[in-house]
Amino acid sequence: MDADHDRPLLTDPELRSPDPATCPFLRAVDDDGRLRLPVEAVDPRNRCVATGTADPQDAAQQRRACLTAAHVSCPRYLSGVAGPADRGVSADGDASDTAGEAVSAGSPSRERGARTLTPAVIAATVFLVASASAAIAFVAVRGGIELPVASPGATGVAVASPTPAVTGEASPDASPTPAITPAATPAPTPAPTPGPTATPAPTPLPTSDRYALLEPCPTTPDCYIYTVRTGDNLQSIAGYFGVPYETVLELNPQITDPTTIQPGDEITLPPPTR
Repeated sequence: MDADHDRPLLTDPELRSPDPATCPFLRAVDDDGRLRLPVEAVDPRNRCVATGTADPQDAAQQRRACLTAAHVSCPRYLSGVAGPADRGVSADGDASDTAGEAVSAGSPSRERGARTLTPAVIAATVFLVASASAAIAFVAVRGGIELPVASPGATGVAVASPTPAVTGEASPDASPTPAITPAATPAPTPAPTPGPTATPAPTPLPTSDRYALLEPCPTTPDCYIYTVRTGDNLQSIAGYFGVPYETVLELNPQITDPTTIQPGDEITLPPPTR
């Protein structure tokens, strides 16, 4: 078997993409049928080796998972993380267990998924323990937590006062006249003063000089058409107009292979940000 096929391809750092957003199980097949570093774009040569076989991935899967940070929720990625770390994968899809070969060669076997306590984790744990101890000590010194209780004489509490009784001796010849208590006249409530009305800021018109290279879509708002020029590629077009590469791919489903665009092709773009 070829020496490249005996290497633990699932864990070999030389065959992983340096981009942390790219799935570590993504590889590419070279002209000799060997697995190499992945192509950092949608490409028919890319393969997934997470399950022990070199499986081709369609363009939609590569865009949705393999070439983005969303690969951490991909079932194939999770299967590869949970599987044996020293399993070798050949370009034709055959899986071989190289754990015995690694031990006989003097290299310790490695296990994917091992967790290492980093200084940041240790420092955070010590901080949490110290904070909890300080809180417990504070409560112990105070003798507990005291909650304020409202007293009857507290400010803002209305206390009803008894109405004094009217005393007097009625004349035998005169009928008692009931006392009339005048009702209190309520004070007028001032009308609220209306606050100033906020004036919405006008929406700025497009000022990018790159609109000169675009034509508005005839029936769709916020949509522009760009004609591919010599030397362009899909990545450079997205970077020039400051729009996400994934958005360009979604707006142009007719492009199945981004490397095949030609001068004169028309592609759809969102409004430029540069």
